[in-house]
Amino acid sequence: MTGFWLSNAALASALSSAEQRTRAINIAHFETSMNWGGQELRIIEQMEWLLAHGHQVWLIARPGSKILQEALRRQLPAFPLVVKGSLHPLTLLRLMKFLRQHRIELLDCHGNRDAVYAAVCRLLSGLAVVRSRHVTSTVRRGRLSDWVWRHGSDRIVVTAGAIRDNLCQLGLTSAERVDVAPAGVDTERFYPERDVSLLRQELGIPVDHRIVASIGMLRPDKGQLYFVEAAADILSHCDKVTFLLVGEATADTQAYKARVMARIEELGIGEQIKHVGYRHDVECFIALADVVAIASIGTEAQTRLVSQCFLSKTSVVATRVGGLPEMIEDQRTGLLVDSKAPAQMAEAIRTCLLQPELAARLADQAYSHARQFMTSEVMMSAMLETYQRSLRHQVQLASS
Repeated sequence: MTGFWLSNAALASALSSAEQRTRAINIAHFETSMNWGGQELRIIEQMEWLLAHGHQVWLIARPGSKILQEALRRQLPAFPLVVKGSLHPLTLLRLMKFLRQHRIELLDCHGNRDAVYAAVCRLLSGLAVVRSRHVTSTVRRGRLSDWVWRHGSDRIVVTAGAIRDNLCQLGLTSAERVDVAPAGVDTERFYPERDVSLLRQELGIPVDHRIVASIGMLRPDKGQLYFVEAAADILSHCDKVTFLLVGEATADTQAYKARVMARIEELGIGEQIKHVGYRHDVECFIALADVVAIASIGTEAQTRLVSQCFLSKTSVVATRVGGLPEMIEDQRTGLLVDSKAPAQMAEAIRTCLLQPELAARLADQAYSHARQFMTSEVMMSAMLETYQRSLRHQVQLASS
């Protein structure tokens, strides 16, 4: 089967191994989520990196989605696509027309619905497809879903080894088809010793207060309720601590946000916890914090928040959930606690606050590790290798 804009010979010539290592690739990211979170931000930042390094890249997203709005705000190439159902003929025709017109070579899809459309495009056209998965939640099973996992992509990218292991255990792929993507971030945006004195003044935080932050979307799997319980525990022993909730609820998690806010009032700590909502300048809040607490209880993969904190030399306390233990070495680059255990989290945070020499040592070791393994360059080098391997796979299929 051939690609629908290049002949077999032309495609094979274009993808000779020597040329492929340096040539520009024409890529589209396909994301049908309407919400905004770490997954969507990662896609946007990958697009910016690819464009800055000479590749052509598009976003295909649903009208009105947060990721489409952000792409347009950043003036990134974007195609609004009305996506109907899991496999609607009109959606498929419009998608394939766009891919053909813009000579897209590789489609990177990020969710279950986009993966179905991408798999059919691959079947019909010989387009190279990468399936990305960002969460450790249970994989949706079914005949169509299983077929897509097994046959609908050239390679699979996951954001934690735990996701790869789960897919293999379910018999949906072999380990050889799966790449674990590093959680890389921009070292020009996240770095130590950022001046955040004006932000402290803006928030009205006393200069003698230590600061503990929870950063992420307000939703149950992120565990903010347990963070609030840990904060109350700490405040029962220390009064010169301010806690920050950085992030906002989605349309589907407003009830959870209400529960978190109500619990803060019930515990009588409303003056010590500041909810600042969603912020574009998250790097400033990480630099402001003495400790960032990650209280996730469910679907956390290798969150880039850890990389961001490491590169900012901010101490991290996190739960042993999903890909977090893959990123954090307990007692060496951060502190790990059990999930749904606010007393443990409170004790670990107190350790960082009350033992500055230990906190500094952990932060220094985390920083050195991140500079080697957690930068954008490291992440995108790995992503490009995945893309190139996917394109080579399509050449092999076309030649067979």
